[in-house]
Amino acid sequence: MDDKPAVPAPTNLPPADKSLDRPSLAEEQPLDPNTPITLRQSLALALLRNPELEAFSWQVRAQEANILQESLRPNPVLGAKVENFGGTDPIDRFEGAMTTFSISQLIELGGKRMKRTRLAETNHALSAWDYEAKRLEIVTEVARRYIEVLADQHRVELAEQTLELSRQLHAIVKDRARVGVIPTVEVDKAVVRVSTEQILLHKARRKLESSRQQLCATWADSDPLFSEALGELTVVEDIPTQGQLTRLVSQNPDIARWSAEISQRRSALELARSQAIPSVSVGGGIRRFGATDENALVFEAGLPVPIVDRNQGGRLQARYDLMKAKSQQKDAEVGVRTLLIANHRTLAAAHYEVVTLRDTTIPAARSAYDAARKAFEKGLTSFIDVLDADRTLVNSQRQYIESLSTFQKTLTTLEGLVGQYPAAMRD
Repeated sequence: MDDKPAVPAPTNLPPADKSLDRPSLAEEQPLDPNTPITLRQSLALALLRNPELEAFSWQVRAQEANILQESLRPNPVLGAKVENFGGTDPIDRFEGAMTTFSISQLIELGGKRMKRTRLAETNHALSAWDYEAKRLEIVTEVARRYIEVLADQHRVELAEQTLELSRQLHAIVKDRARVGVIPTVEVDKAVVRVSTEQILLHKARRKLESSRQQLCATWADSDPLFSEALGELTVVEDIPTQGQLTRLVSQNPDIARWSAEISQRRSALELARSQAIPSVSVGGGIRRFGATDENALVFEAGLPVPIVDRNQGGRLQARYDLMKAKSQQKDAEVGVRTLLIANHRTLAAAHYEVVTLRDTTIPAARSAYDAARKAFEKGLTSFIDVLDADRTLVNSQRQYIESLSTFQKTLTTLEGLVGQYPAAMRD
């Protein structure tokens, strides 16, 4: 009973690799601090161990149990009744008592049991959609956190390279100042540059530790038991058009679920209407007359008279709930489409920034830095020119990493908005 239940997902879902949900994969995941991790493995760990997703899976099972309960008929009622005893003479004892044994059954009219069961089935379908929405939400969040780890790894690598270059420049400046080619104040500038890069490297490493912790938290681990995250952050493909994404938006579980939600509200309305029809109670039994020592059969029937309560309020409430669901469906569609448009604009801007930095800005900045350094080594320019060129190159490289991170995370968000799983789950 402690195993995570398998959840039957709705039938019209986007394609996903359900093999990631197999509990047997838990043994295949890297739990060694010296072992790298992949996005696919991170997704599998989160789907297997995320407690929030597990809670949703148990909710689906609870709704399955509710279907069973709502499909049951009312139990028959056994009754025993003793009359005419313990009074004054001649019925002061039990000799003149009448004893009745009966059994009665409530017969539900108006199809109450069938409509009650149908409502439970639609509640189960809604739970399955809620599970799928949470599953996609967690997958998207894991992918975004994984991208952040990749970006932080690149930031640390860049900080290490920049620190090494700063140390090399410091050594050159120190040698040239020793022979009197440049003033000693240039050495102080080089020292400031080295110490600044040391601080930035320390901050980058702390940030990487934090992002690794945030990633492993998605599968309920407190320590990141992996050496590094594997993946290509710099792979940037052409972005889909807004029209292509809009055509897929109906696959978003937050939108697709509303057809099931409206069916659930309609089922609730049908049940409310059936509850206006009174149910019949019938029964029968045997009665024993103690005074004459004789027996007789008893039959009874009961029918509530719907004079005051015809479930008027319940029917109105169910009708208003149905109208509310239709309005909420429109609101959900508008909300998702608005998010899609905003994220698509962010993606397009990030794509332009990545391509410009990669193809134009960084090559030009690197060329300017190389030229400034060679000129400085030949004594043709001052150290401040090298620092300016170095700062321009490093800032461009850092901006490039930020743009890559924004692009990849926004693309992942858009995939979630159109109900698509990351490529790591579709391969």
